[in-house]
Amino acid sequence: MMHTHSHFLLGKQYLKLQTADLKGLEAKPVSDSLLEWEAKVEGLKDTLWEGAVLLLTLHFSEAYNSVPPTVEFNAIPFHPNVDKDTGSPCIPCLDSEWNPSISISSILLSIQTMLSNPVLEGAVNPEAADMLWSSPSTYHRVVLDCVKASQELERNRKAVQLDSQNRLVRRIPFEDYLKTWTKMATTKAGSWMRNESLEDLIKRPETFAMYYGSPDKESPMGPQRETFRAIMYGTVRQPKKTEPVSEGRQARMDQMRKIYLLYRAPDMLAPQVSVQGDTMFSRDLCRAHDRQQQDLWENEVDKLVAWTHSLSVEELED
Repeated sequence: MMHTHSHFLLGKQYLKLQTADLKGLEAKPVSDSLLEWEAKVEGLKDTLWEGAVLLLTLHFSEAYNSVPPTVEFNAIPFHPNVDKDTGSPCIPCLDSEWNPSISISSILLSIQTMLSNPVLEGAVNPEAADMLWSSPSTYHRVVLDCVKASQELERNRKAVQLDSQNRLVRRIPFEDYLKTWTKMATTKAGSWMRNESLEDLIKRPETFAMYYGSPDKESPMGPQRETFRAIMYGTVRQPKKTEPVSEGRQARMDQMRKIYLLYRAPDMLAPQVSVQGDTMFSRDLCRAHDRQQQDLWENEVDKLVAWTHSLSVEELED
């Protein structure tokens, strides 16, 4: 990773903070980029903010130290010089009086001093400034509540850190993990859930009969399979058993067959006429033959229509 001028300056600042003897002040970067830090400021002894533990976040840009960092309280205290919406402290060294020689430790010392020495002129929290001016006792009670709240947050933070440090993390083989997870699983496969193979069914006749039936007993799965087929493919009408045909019905069927045979090959049933030559007599003979064929066909059609009217509907349905 390429380091810029700001990274080198912040690295030097971190080394100085580690060797400096600062009471109630801590700061360190939270990432390798060194552009974001977390800090802790404790209230000064024998002041209204004694015992308070306030956490802050410092954001640096690539233009550091030409421009000051952005500083914000994580839990915003009730103070005339702290913005109640953003949590930014209003101190001159972060605004109008900033210069590149101001160090991170100087910023934290200024914030620590500001807590016990509020400035009412140009306050960024007018409500806190008015309360401190008009009712100092009420302001003191509110500050003491802020101190207690900060102490509770610090205890919770330390408890979380201690728990994470004491937590044992080790690598285990996947087989051990799978075995442990299987024992902890709430749903386990029973014998009734396994997929029955054909070999298993053959070894157990009662189970085989349940699926495929037996010669002397109908399979209990039969109705279920029929219901499934009806849902998936619809009901299938079974063909009725054929019954012997009566003599009258057989006679009518033979008559119908003859008529259809006539329709299929009328020339085979009509007399054949041999026509030779292209004479006037032969043409008249062909016309007579055509009229005879047409009359024969019309007579057969009339017979077919009359016979169909005489059929019984019940017999046709059978």
